[in-house]
Amino acid sequence: MSSNPSFVAPAGNGGVLWPSLAMLGSTLFWGTMWIGLREIGASGVPATLGGTLVYGLPAILLLPVLFFRWQRVRADAKGLLFCAAPLALCNILFAMAVVTGEIGMIVLMFYLSPIWSTVLERIFLKIAISPLRWAGIGLALIGLLVLQGGHGRMPWPSNFPEWMGLVAGLCWAIALLTARMWPRIPVLDKSVLQFICALPIGLAVFFLVDATLMPAAWPDNATLLAATPWILATFVIWVVPSLVLSLWGAARLSPGRANILMMFEVVVGVGSGALLAGEDLGWNKILGGVLIVSASILESWQATREAKMAKQNRATA
Repeated sequence: MSSNPSFVAPAGNGGVLWPSLAMLGSTLFWGTMWIGLREIGASGVPATLGGTLVYGLPAILLLPVLFFRWQRVRADAKGLLFCAAPLALCNILFAMAVVTGEIGMIVLMFYLSPIWSTVLERIFLKIAISPLRWAGIGLALIGLLVLQGGHGRMPWPSNFPEWMGLVAGLCWAIALLTARMWPRIPVLDKSVLQFICALPIGLAVFFLVDATLMPAAWPDNATLLAATPWILATFVIWVVPSLVLSLWGAARLSPGRANILMMFEVVVGVGSGALLAGEDLGWNKILGGVLIVSASILESWQATREAKMAKQNRATA
């Protein structure tokens, strides 16, 4: 999933056009990454293992970075682990969900994360729930009701992939929370460690989930070899550009603006699922999507207001 703009502090007051275009460009990659992941699945690699290989194998290349930054990483070990591990699990679950489920529904389930962000900040940071955030929670819940109720479903995720999308959003919110709790940890260390965590976490999910809920055998060498071009292509064509563009853009924008621009990922994900995967684009998905995106925008707006107020309080203290 998309790299979180909140992991990066704005780096100046320069122009916003190119950073904004970079953020929008990154959503084109994040929102269509399911293409590569599904091709890996079509090669015979189970969905969980496909996501693990895409996000976990780069850890081998990043080990030298970890080695040279080991002293800094060890000093920040607790914060890094609490940030990188849920982010890695988020990516694995989301990758698994978009391969086995309906892409548009998975993306929207994921973007219910403002609910979890608000609740977690209230519990762990003792931040009061403002009227704007109550409104955001309400919009998100109504969006979920519309999304599921449009086809006569119960007002919650209706299958295992949708639950994985929802839990991925929860993991994302946890990563957000820990990023706020340890704000001085460099984004480089967080990015490196999320890939390193992805390998053991992904393998654990494969053996626990696929062995029970979605039985799948470990692929043979021929299958892995056939899938290798798509594994490499997914990382090089989708993961690398999306990370570079989103991190570069977010470093030059306010977190609120960056988060709002990232909402375009919903449009790309739902739209590409309809156009390229033949998914139904019914009124419930459009209206539910508008409500859920509105909730995310309200959450980002409120977070920006809180950040400004905290900065003003520090300046006058």
